[in-house]
Amino acid sequence: MKNITRIKYNVLLLLLAASMTASAQNVGKKLESKASETIDKVIGKIDVDSFFSKKKKTKKVKLDPEEVGDKITGNQTVGKGAVGQQTESTGISSPKEKSGKYVVYYQDIMMGDQKNTKFGPFFVPHTGHCVDIETANEMQGDVAMVFFSGYGGAMILTFPANAKESDLSTSYDDIDMFKEDGMGGWEQENINSGELYKGSMSDLAFEKLMEDNSWKAFNAAYSNNMDGQYANYTNPTTGVYCIKFSNSLRALMRIKNIIPKSTKGGSMKFDIIVERK
Repeated sequence: MKNITRIKYNVLLLLLAASMTASAQNVGKKLESKASETIDKVIGKIDVDSFFSKKKKTKKVKLDPEEVGDKITGNQTVGKGAVGQQTESTGISSPKEKSGKYVVYYQDIMMGDQKNTKFGPFFVPHTGHCVDIETANEMQGDVAMVFFSGYGGAMILTFPANAKESDLSTSYDDIDMFKEDGMGGWEQENINSGELYKGSMSDLAFEKLMEDNSWKAFNAAYSNNMDGQYANYTNPTTGVYCIKFSNSLRALMRIKNIIPKSTKGGSMKFDIIVERK
């Protein structure tokens, strides 16, 4: 009887142990399932690519277009990007004097007449660019000089306000860029005049002036080069010209090459040193 009781007792212990093991396994499975669910939720909120990426985010900087390419702090390159139909000119500025004046020089600028489809006929000293009539219409007050071929193919370099008087023939009225939808429609206060004179400066002296790159040297050279009378226009030839714009600022222009009127239009190449303040 005792043996039977002991067997029953042992069987009960085995059943109890099995029950506890099964219960523990169920609890473990529930805990494992809960943990897995929690991890999945956390991972779902993480951008894995960003988390493991070693790349650093860069802060975007907003540039002021008014300060790009035209801020002068010393002897440095200046000049804004291309505007309309023009050459890509880059100017070199000198340090400012105590008076606030300085100079900027541009090299190998190409200027075309009204028939030229590659180079513009209007010169803008502030940027050193030659622009077409569409662009000139948008920046009338900045345009200082104009180059065109007149009666009989004569090449004329002048200022917007003096263009009509520079070509005494009727050809002026036949040139599109001078009509109402061109310069003929400009506001009177935007039409700049000027004076120019061909001086006696040599190419060597002009090269030295660009090398010196100072307003004092420019001022002295300009005065020494003036030994004649100004005019409002010229039939340009190679050499150095003194120029005075209507805002009283001056320039020294060295014309290096001239191509007369042709089927592709006329053009000229020049270097120029422009006074600023």
